[in-house]
Amino acid sequence: MTRYINALLVFLMVLSAAAVYDMKYEAEIAAENINKKQAAIAQAREDISLLKAEWALLTRPARMRDLLERHHDILDLTPMTSNHIGTLADIPAKPVVPAAVQPAERSADGSATLPPIQDQTRRVQ
Repeated sequence: MTRYINALLVFLMVLSAAAVYDMKYEAEIAAENINKKQAAIAQAREDISLLKAEWALLTRPARMRDLLERHHDILDLTPMTSNHIGTLADIPAKPVVPAAVQPAERSADGSATLPPIQDQTRRVQ
């Protein structure tokens, strides 16, 4: 009887060792994935900082002024003055457009008049 108990305990020990090894292997894979994600995040942050530096270089006021002077004949831009700024009262009111009267549609055989469609969807002609 003790042989069976000992054999069962040895089997459970081997089974538990295999389970621990499997958990260790999965943990190593998860750690590698985390390291890859952290490297990707670091690379993305580096790319973002590089793009911010490039954006700052491209949007320097002196560079913009040089571009404006170089392409003045094409752009024809002028500095903003107080005359360019308006108020809400300067915006005209939206005109009221009367609803268009739709002609009555007849059925395919021409026997009945169909009611007009009330929704605003476009129909294929």
